[in-house]
Amino acid sequence: MRFEYVCRYCKQPVGVVDHEAWSYADAVSRLGLHHLDVEHQRDVIHAGPDKYEIQTVCDACEQAVAMHPELLIEGSIIQ
Repeated sequence: MRFEYVCRYCKQPVGVVDHEAWSYADAVSRLGLHHLDVEHQRDVIHAGPDKYEIQTVCDACEQAVAMHPELLIEGSIIQ
């Protein structure tokens, strides 16, 4: 099973976890996603044809929002 972490704001890849032997439930548990409630899991995990994409926030976007919170409007960074 392949999980790709992608920044929810700039869409840049952040990382990949690829374990053929993992089931979806194994991956959710091992990646710590089981700590999220079901609704939040649905918001951040998106199924693709041969992978799952997990939305996260990259360091650059996190720093930009920390320094200029006004950039964050309705869940996206104004560019």
